[in-house]
Amino acid sequence: MSWISSKIEKFRQLPTPYIILHVMSRFVGGVGLGVLLATWLPIWTGWLFIGVAAVIVIPSARILLSK
Repeated sequence: MSWISSKIEKFRQLPTPYIILHVMSRFVGGVGLGVLLATWLPIWTGWLFIGVAAVIVIPSARILLSK
């Protein structure tokens, strides 16, 4: 089993709340990157979204990346 397939299998076995948190954090991170790329908002707003996404993803990433 390759590294990526084992991570996918771990992701499938996550409880539903962790999957929701993981997907939500990816969404918020994408919004943060989009805000950083937009020139009509202050730069700090994008970094705020990226920081929130990083904090939200910690529980599910810890489970996915553990051995």
